Amino acid sequence: AEGEGGHGCPVPDVVLGQHVMPFASGEVGTRVGSFASAADSFKVEVFGRGGHAIRLQTVVSREVDPREAAVVTVGSIQAGQTENIIASSALLKLNIRTVTPQTRTRVLSAIKRIVSAECTASGSPQPPSWQPTSSFPFTINDTKTTETVQKSFDTYFGAKHNAECNPLGGSEDFAILATEAPNPKAEGGKGVPYCYWVFGGVDPETWKEKEREDKLDEVPINHSAYFAPVVQPTLRTGVDALVLGALAFLGR
Repeated sequence: AEGEGGHGCPVPDVVLGQHVMPFASGEVGTRVGSFASAADSFKVEVFGRGGHAIRLQTVVSREVDPREAAVVTVGSIQAGQTENIIASSALLKLNIRTVTPQTRTRVLSAIKRIVSAECTASGSPQPPSWQPTSSFPFTINDTKTTETVQKSFDTYFGAKHNAECNPLGGSEDFAILATEAPNPKAEGGKGVPYCYWVFGGVDPETWKEKEREDKLDEVPINHSAYFAPVVQPTLRTGVDALVLGALAFLGR
């Protein structure tokens, strides 16, 4: 470790990561480029009585290129403590998911513009306050690193390796490990190449049955109370994939 606040961990050349997902156990999926969206969460407090601080449902339909994707969720609205007193402020909790840096910038700008304009139009006594609560970067797999992993997976997993896996609808904190790693050669002095992949956890026979019946939407997804990956071959596939990924670089 060098410098004040340094740590004893070596800086990696590449970062590898994986996650179990709701598809057939024994299979793995990789992808070059964008794999998971960015996520930004905020607390927004608006002040004054009355008004329409919410017009955020128009952000995606009017601000985002139809060829791209974005999600704006107002998951919580809190105002007032009792039924006979009009609240002087309201607290909104927002989550935004975007798939490209350009869309992220556009959506965040639109949200702040709309909320501020609505507060002004409603005669709010003061501007809204913004408090970021969490932020996950985009997961964008490095081409060279991912192709190295894919070559190893092709050799070992064969047809059970999907090199054009669909991107995830959610976000991942994994990329923080790579984007924050010190690197004097990188722009901004940090960031190393990385590859993130997924492997299945659904019993293969169950998956085939649901696929045959066109009922894949009934397969429990991650974070569902019913999501219970079958132990094998899920565990074996995950271990094999991680070892293969590591050896693809350590074996050079």
